[in-house]
Amino acid sequence: MIDFSSLKLSQLPVATRVVLSSAMVILGIGYLVAMVNLYLTYSLTDGEPGLTVGDLKRAFYGRRDTTRLAAKIHGGSMEQFLPKPGEKEKILSWIQDGAPRGGYEEIVQPILMQNCVRCHNPEGLQRFRPLTNYEEVMTVVEIDRGEPVGLWARVAHTHIQSIGLIFLALGLVFSFTSLREKWKIAVVTLPFLALLVDFGCRYLAKYYPNLVYLMMVSGASLGFSFAVMILVPLYEMWMKRQ
Repeated sequence: MIDFSSLKLSQLPVATRVVLSSAMVILGIGYLVAMVNLYLTYSLTDGEPGLTVGDLKRAFYGRRDTTRLAAKIHGGSMEQFLPKPGEKEKILSWIQDGAPRGGYEEIVQPILMQNCVRCHNPEGLQRFRPLTNYEEVMTVVEIDRGEPVGLWARVAHTHIQSIGLIFLALGLVFSFTSLREKWKIAVVTLPFLALLVDFGCRYLAKYYPNLVYLMMVSGASLGFSFAVMILVPLYEMWMKRQ
């Protein structure tokens, strides 16, 4: 029987260490790219540069004093795609008038077709929110209550499974470091708990907006775990003296 308790990362064959190190470095780069994507996705939600608590509240709780479309084009992330003077105001006036079908066909549809439909169509980047006809637009001329449950479910199930597998792989390598057992248990457990808290708060923030603070803490915990579970094994494989 193999005695894994005496196994040291620095004693692994060079080829094995190269494979493990390369995989961890690639995962680390992927995590950094994911952070950039997160920033670009939510940093302009409230219309101001930088990722803040306000962005997260606006994204997940919504803005209950306006409609989803109005919130996006007036101080939101979609305002930049209506560069011509008067276009945004025409859509806002149409919404305030009760969003009639006649006004949509005469005023709103040409603006959306020119500026928005290239992404907001069943084949576009924003396929989950098409704006190609009156019925589809009416789904966003409602009170902005944040991220819909369907979108949360699609993001949650893929991210929980994929990130869970990533931390499984990193945790297995980290478990062979020379740290005390209690510290290893704490580090490998933290990201799984943080992942559940993060997506749990992301769902519940629709009802309790201040949960975005706990969401930010869980996200920071994930980042901390990721860094520790990569840097410590790399140090022990290549730099730690015997």
